[in-house]
Amino acid sequence: MSRRPRRTAAYLISTFAVAALTATACGGTTEKPSDQPQGQSCTPGEVSNVPDPKPLDVNPAADQALGAKVPANIKSKGTLTVATDASYAPNEYMVEGTGEIIGMDIDIMRAVAKTLGLQVKFENAKFDGILAGVQAGRYDLAISSFTDTKEREQVVDFVTYFNAGTGLMVRKCNPKGIKTIEDLCGKSVGAQQGVIQIDQLTKEDAEDSVVKKCKDAGKPPPNAQGYPQQTDVNNALQANRLDAYLADGPVVDFALKKTGAAFERVGSDIGAAPYGIPIPKTSGTLKEAVNGAIQKMITDGSYRKILDNWGTTSGAVTESKINGAK
Repeated sequence: MSRRPRRTAAYLISTFAVAALTATACGGTTEKPSDQPQGQSCTPGEVSNVPDPKPLDVNPAADQALGAKVPANIKSKGTLTVATDASYAPNEYMVEGTGEIIGMDIDIMRAVAKTLGLQVKFENAKFDGILAGVQAGRYDLAISSFTDTKEREQVVDFVTYFNAGTGLMVRKCNPKGIKTIEDLCGKSVGAQQGVIQIDQLTKEDAEDSVVKKCKDAGKPPPNAQGYPQQTDVNNALQANRLDAYLADGPVVDFALKKTGAAFERVGSDIGAAPYGIPIPKTSGTLKEAVNGAIQKMITDGSYRKILDNWGTTSGAVTESKINGAK
């Protein structure tokens, strides 16, 4: 989780045609017949034409007490400069052909800014460079499905606002017969660069480490493949360059909704952890201002309305914390 990427109304199918999607849905896979689990039957699905949700503006009133906690340099310019990697639907992604960034995180941050009496300017950035940019002061803060971890808290402060676990995606009909995380041992598994899942696939000491599970089982580790954006990960799985991928639960669910003919989900999420908004440690009481704005949204119900709109209510929290890593 992190984090972790994510284009077009059906962003996952932006680079391959409907015919290609249907071809891979059993019978059209490039797997050798021997790769298909014996006795497994699978009916090809159809590409979904379900439209994406529209952005939701809950339009909160400015809170003077919380606004007073905003540092003077930000208050004087009147705008929060916010970094995001707009490739992680439904959390943050770009509408193809428009340059508009939308998603759950985007709606939450717009509401936070309004609560603090500010405008907001989003800057699309590569995920693995955002925290360094926040730390260096290039951005006032960021929102991009970052998992709040103790390690990251050494670099920036976090304000938590959501919980997400790791989901497992395979190609339609599951040609490799992957049923559990342990079945990833020795397989080619993808994730976005810089996210928690890439640590799980490469580091034995990472929380919910796949490497450790494989070692304990006497099996080889997965062949981890990192990609710049989640859209790249989805395309690699579709093109049969991966056996599976790991990503945040909401992202896996959205991908399945949009391209059910190409992919299928395996099992339930593992390792739920909080998303956090990274804020520079030099920003004084900005973290308290953002924390207060999130908590106000939770209390007045506008937070839940945003999650309902994007179909992500399973990750709802009842309390926003500062540096709430588990």
